Amino acid sequence: MAEGGRSWTLTASRLDLNFLNFVGVVDTVLNGQAVKVLKFTTSDMKIKDLVQTAEVQPGIKLITAARAGSTSTVNLNPVPGSPKPPLIELYTLQLKGNLDILGIKIPVNYTAASPPPLNVPFVSFTDVTVRNTDLKGGNLTIPGARISVVYDQAPVERR
Repeated sequence: MAEGGRSWTLTASRLDLNFLNFVGVVDTVLNGQAVKVLKFTTSDMKIKDLVQTAEVQPGIKLITAARAGSTSTVNLNPVPGSPKPPLIELYTLQLKGNLDILGIKIPVNYTAASPPPLNVPFVSFTDVTVRNTDLKGGNLTIPGARISVVYDQAPVERR
C-alpha cells in the first residue's frame, strides 16, 4: 500500500510526461482512510503555469504558484552505477483535462473507477487538473515560485 497522506491539486495549462507508464490501480491511505488511486511512473515532467493547492488543515490552504508563462520541471538525478535510471512515481485520485494528440484535444477524466485505457510513452495534457496523494522521486523546480497561505473565513458549516 502506498503511503499517501493528504491530497493536493495541481492545475496547469500544459503537462508533458515522458516515458509514462500506467502501472494500475493501487491502494493508498488518505486522511487515515484506504482509497484507490492510479499509479503512474514517468522519467520527467514539464508543467506550464503550475499552481499547486493543498488544504493543510480545515480552512487553511497552501498555494504554490510558478511565474506566469513559465515551465516547472520534475527531473531525476541518475544514481551512479545503477543498472537502470530511477523513475518518478505519481499516485493520482483524478487526472482531468484534454489529452493532446498531434494537436487534437480529447477531453479525459481518469480515476480509479475509470482508468486510462492504454499506455503511451509520451503524453501531453492541456488545461489539466490533477488530484494527487503522493509523488516519489525527482527534483521539482518552480521558476519564480510564490507561496501563499489562504485562510477561509467562512463559517464551519459552509466549508
